[in-house]
Amino acid sequence: MRAPLHSAWIWLPPAAAIAAIGLILATGANHALFLLLNRAGGLLGVEAWLRLTMLGDGAIALVMVLPGIRRAPRCFWAALVAAVFAGLWTQVTKQFIDVPRPLAVFGAGEFFHAGPAYRQVSFPSGHAAAAFALAGIGVMGMDGGRLARALPMLVATLVALSRIMIGVHWPVDVLWGMVGGWIGAWAGLALHGRCGWRTSGAGGVLAGLLLLATAASLLVSPHIGIPSAMPLQRLIAGACFVWGAWEMAAMLPWRAWSRRRRLRRLRGGRLAANRHGPPVAAADAKGAETRVIERRAADG
Repeated sequence: MRAPLHSAWIWLPPAAAIAAIGLILATGANHALFLLLNRAGGLLGVEAWLRLTMLGDGAIALVMVLPGIRRAPRCFWAALVAAVFAGLWTQVTKQFIDVPRPLAVFGAGEFFHAGPAYRQVSFPSGHAAAAFALAGIGVMGMDGGRLARALPMLVATLVALSRIMIGVHWPVDVLWGMVGGWIGAWAGLALHGRCGWRTSGAGGVLAGLLLLATAASLLVSPHIGIPSAMPLQRLIAGACFVWGAWEMAAMLPWRAWSRRRRLRRLRGGRLAANRHGPPVAAADAKGAETRVIERRAADG
């Protein structure tokens, strides 16, 4: 069952993120909280965080919606709208608010750093926005109980935390990215509810082909820039490419043409049967009448 508009699943995540941002800024705890989380992240291991952070990459996030092009068109289109919204949310904010990254504030030995050597435009996190855009679509747009909604939230939270754990973003960065991704998911679902786009038309096929091309490029391109995450990148891209291509093939017009041809054959068979139907029906009725008369004569 989809979450109703008054459900806490809809408004609580962004509200909690905004409240957390306000608390962190009011107390000036952004840097201290970063160091606390970053140093605690070693318990899970750097390789785990590097693979989790890969899931928040925009190209990876888009490719992962490809398998739903036929079975979940609402979520497919909502994800594309959310991607545009989240991209604008992060890039426009970065143009107006240039926050230095942890590597420009602390020395290399003061915290754990495993990501790219970025030093500027830290606010907000695009990875967190992408992760929570997908999570928001899963929570607000798909049927399921509490566990089905909690799971995408957990994965998105881990992806957002990974940006702190590998030392490239502050806590307020990932929280503001979370807000943008969640609003993008809500906007995408609301827009599809109003417009009702289908993926079986030309627009859906074109979008699917673009995502297939993106998946194909991820198979050969070192897009993420993290060598240890490349096998997982190729695995996700390959699986989504094959699955998405299969789903798109099932939408092609030849399937509809085949169904229409079978339907014409079936109708032709029925018409042929109807041409011979009346004499047979009349003979059956006459035979039944004869048997009734004979039975009455025997009883009489």
